[in-house]
Amino acid sequence: MDCVEFDALEEQARAKLSAPAFAFLATGADDEITALENATAWRRLRLRPHVLRDIGKVDTRVSLLGATVATPIVVAPMGRHKLFHTEGERASARGAAAAGALYTLATSANVPLEDAAAECGAAPQWFQLYMWPNRAEIETLLDRVAAAKFRALVLTVDNQVYGSSPRQMRAQYVPSPDIRNVNMPGAPMARTAYDPEYKGKVMFPTTWRELEWLVKRAPMDVVVKGVLRGDDAARCVDLGAKAIIVSNHGGRHLDTSVPTAEALGDVVDSVRGKAEVYVDGGIRRGTDILKALALGARAVFVGRPVLWALATGGADGVRAVLEHLHDELIRAMQLCGIASLSAAKPDLVAHARQFDSNLA
Repeated sequence: MDCVEFDALEEQARAKLSAPAFAFLATGADDEITALENATAWRRLRLRPHVLRDIGKVDTRVSLLGATVATPIVVAPMGRHKLFHTEGERASARGAAAAGALYTLATSANVPLEDAAAECGAAPQWFQLYMWPNRAEIETLLDRVAAAKFRALVLTVDNQVYGSSPRQMRAQYVPSPDIRNVNMPGAPMARTAYDPEYKGKVMFPTTWRELEWLVKRAPMDVVVKGVLRGDDAARCVDLGAKAIIVSNHGGRHLDTSVPTAEALGDVVDSVRGKAEVYVDGGIRRGTDILKALALGARAVFVGRPVLWALATGGADGVRAVLEHLHDELIRAMQLCGIASLSAAKPDLVAHARQFDSNLA
């Protein structure tokens, strides 16, 4: 796969999927400003390469909560994969493992978590959690997650109330009895986040109390996903979170929220090395990944491109996209004189407005 093929994937997915399924994959909230700006924010950053360095051997290995993986590219938690491929999360997990990438399974997966875990083999895997009021049900799920050898728990905290998507409303998804969120109590049909019946409802009641309880109860490390402020990140760490994912949910709920590229530095500074920091949102190039790592992220999470690949090529498509991004990362590192991820420092990055006063 080359960059032209990668750029064509979204349109290939559009052609293959039903209009409601593609709308759910692609949409952002309201005017979709944040969904667009996530990607453009990385492009506004510029690289300041080093020269005359030995880049004959590049090492992209990274330790994520104690597990060494071959690449700092992680598959973000996304639900309802059977909307995009008949094998659902089994295919996406298998593709990630083939690429040597860490895989994160969502609470709203359409296959049993044990089946997705089996596809990962020895590769590390994390589980994303939404909270709901019945803690006994959550505890049962946590015990299943631990038994299946998931190594970390990713608590999503930025969508207690779902956003609104005009694009999805114009192509409303009708739930199918064959596609269910099988790991949730009662295995409900997989309705999308933009179902009219959800309007204004608090779907996943989560406060600092729930985080404090989860850190004490979970038999694995807790990662908090959906943080855009340094003060919130610091408090998460004080309560026991081992890592923070700087994320605005791909711009899918609160439109005009700050792009993740612009929020990353504040979170890194506030955490002060007490926890690992990751970032998602608009990662489309190996240069985006290198910029994120230079600004303090230990890894990046990739979302929509994985689903484009799943829809068009199943597990092999997922592997190809992840390998393509990894190849781009290696080339960007070499061209910037960076032989290891630890050598990527903040002074590698400058904002484009430093070079073009006409940029807003």
